Amino acid sequence: MIRTVLTATLVAIGSACASAQVFISEVFNNPPGSTDTTREYVELQGTPGMKLDGFAFAVANGVDSSYFLQGAIPPVPTPAPEIDEFFCLDGLSLGANGLLVLAIASQNNYPTVLRIRTSPSGSTPRTACRKARPARCRNDGSNTFFLLRHRPGATPQDLSNPKGFVWRKAALQDFELVLSVIDPDTGMIADRFGDGELDEGQPDNLGPNSVTNDMHGLTGGGVFLEIVDEVSYEANSGLEYDTDDRLVDVGSSGQPLPERKVHTLDDPQGFTPDAVTRVDHRVKGSGWVPAPGAVGQLANGNNWQDTATEQWIRGETVDVGGASYYDIQVNVDPNALQPYTTHVPLWLADGQAPDFNFAAATGYKFGGGPREPPARAFVPGDVDRDGDCDVDDITKIRVVFGNDDWNFGNSHPAAPETDAGDPTTQTRPWDVDGTGDNGIEPSDLQWVLNFQGDATGRIVGRTYDSTTPSVSGVHLNSNAGTTAAFSAVATPSCGGSLSTLRVGDAVELIVSGHVVSGANTLVGEENGIQQFTHDLVLQSGGVLAIETIDLLNGFEVTRPELMQPYLGGAGLEALHGFSTSFTQGLAGPQPMYRVVLRAVGAGSETLIVTTSSRANFAASAPFGAKLAHTLQNGDPATAQYPAPIAVSVSAFSGAGFVAPYGIGCVGAGGFTPRLRGSGCSTPGGFVNLTIENGQPGSPGFLFIGVGTVPATVVPGCSIQVLPLATLAPINLPGLFGSVPGSGELTLPGLPIPAIAPIGVSANLQVFFADPTNFVSGTNPLEVHIGL
Repeated sequence: MIRTVLTATLVAIGSACASAQVFISEVFNNPPGSTDTTREYVELQGTPGMKLDGFAFAVANGVDSSYFLQGAIPPVPTPAPEIDEFFCLDGLSLGANGLLVLAIASQNNYPTVLRIRTSPSGSTPRTACRKARPARCRNDGSNTFFLLRHRPGATPQDLSNPKGFVWRKAALQDFELVLSVIDPDTGMIADRFGDGELDEGQPDNLGPNSVTNDMHGLTGGGVFLEIVDEVSYEANSGLEYDTDDRLVDVGSSGQPLPERKVHTLDDPQGFTPDAVTRVDHRVKGSGWVPAPGAVGQLANGNNWQDTATEQWIRGETVDVGGASYYDIQVNVDPNALQPYTTHVPLWLADGQAPDFNFAAATGYKFGGGPREPPARAFVPGDVDRDGDCDVDDITKIRVVFGNDDWNFGNSHPAAPETDAGDPTTQTRPWDVDGTGDNGIEPSDLQWVLNFQGDATGRIVGRTYDSTTPSVSGVHLNSNAGTTAAFSAVATPSCGGSLSTLRVGDAVELIVSGHVVSGANTLVGEENGIQQFTHDLVLQSGGVLAIETIDLLNGFEVTRPELMQPYLGGAGLEALHGFSTSFTQGLAGPQPMYRVVLRAVGAGSETLIVTTSSRANFAASAPFGAKLAHTLQNGDPATAQYPAPIAVSVSAFSGAGFVAPYGIGCVGAGGFTPRLRGSGCSTPGGFVNLTIENGQPGSPGFLFIGVGTVPATVVPGCSIQVLPLATLAPINLPGLFGSVPGSGELTLPGLPIPAIAPIGVSANLQVFFADPTNFVSGTNPLEVHIGL
């Protein structure tokens, strides 16, 4: 299969950064007649433009039967289980419609393939990662198809790899003799060649070879081969190499649904299908009812949602007029799951649309490139694979946002979320977008934000299943002519000038964003600012210190721990946030975040707001912003940043300040109310207090103390302003019990008595009645009276 250089079709979008998910969509391994050398292909599907450097596709053949008469082994049976084919995907990417077809010959043999381009010009031939040239797939016997990542051995990107050209056709990946087993077909004691496991580079017990470098790579060498996706079927008593230990129909030993692994197709009569086609890409849900007498492994007793049984059409094929169709013939085998030689998932034959049409002999045409008619849509950014993009997907991304080396494979032995976990908690690998990192980045999140609320998986103007432009779905317009402009306003806490600050003074910096050119206000096409990734650079260091960071107008931080001070107090690295709104900054400059800085030393300082210097952020968001409903992963065409802001601080000490300390007490919905202060804490001055993230309608009290002694209010929650001087009633506006975290109240211009003594502090903290935790509370706030 697939000669010296792969034919790779389906264009890549014109962006260097695209990332997300990829999986096996279709394999046509045994075309009818003698067309194997011209019609075999593999189709991959996922997020448009995703680069596939580091990925590979492999076929492991498990022979027709692995059982032999006692004493007949050795010699090694012919054929033996082998890695039948292995194809590097370096230099390739998914097309604009989210598809990539790996074909055995010229694309002229594939009338349904989108004719955009072939392999990138000047690219290294795909044979660079194997010793022998490939041929066509071995058609008969059991087969397992793997989509892999993190393979060992030399690649076009790493020709000096010390492990050499370790991949080749006919590598023996299961070279073991298993003695005294029962042949399930005869019930007799037999010897078995191979155990259906991948040997992981261990010394075998047959033949002269000491090490087999197989599908998991060399053990002890720090190399793990990540199995991203797989599907397998058994012919008679051959071997399937399903590496996922989850089981389906546990306890069932009868036909037509025996106990099997989760990616194993249930073909109990053992026929070898000509083709397999995936029709459901989701893994989230309540699962499928197990076979009679069996149990499922989900908590509700059902089978796993992502079983091969429920995702794939598989069957014999016929060639009519140069096109390929699934063969709809009566299957007379009494063990057949369905009465036809083509098997479909049970939900496609339940009498409810969409149903597979068994009435027409040529009712199901398939081929490399189009999505098959009954297939459920793949939605880019649908991290949890439940058919849409929503807060659940955003929450999942937030957990690992910005980790350079985070990845997950379906059967990677060191997968962070484990191999045994519920697939609804798992994410396929992300981000091989050419940045040199494997982490979740702004480009990944942008797919979720753009497709939020949409379940079609279509982009207006093109579809994932044909060359016919789509009239519905998500608008992703060109970024031509778009400019994101950022402005910054710095305001001293006590008025005056930035050139006359004193040690102890605070400066409030508010950064706003505005789409100053190329703004689109059409409903459903708005291209407002949805993400930012910035650095705040303090050139001198030691003059100003960052005290607090607050996101404004619905922007949320993705992972606050990623925002870290530069060494030497030279600013803040990786300020970042996102909004689910599509309209931020379209009508004018929109405040995005606030940074409060405190003067801590005398000298001159320059504040610079610029793009993030963190490698993966810089590569994924080179302009420091992402625009909604925009191609190029949301990158604007250009960006403008504010001029540096000059600040001077004198050596005077004793200035007043308003500063938070300690931590608050979490309330309903997991939100912790926050108390923020600003203004001028001098005798006769005014202080502004703002309460945020509270429970609407909650009654409470403002506690005013003269110290910082703590005392427990309820377990895990303490008041930190004792001893008390006074308290005052507070009530957050809104309906009690409504949206948690949305309660907000500002108390402006609270006066400080003109006779207030210099050098003393008042400490403030607010507690509310909470419908979930009984009490919630803000962080404490110190108001220090100074000159």
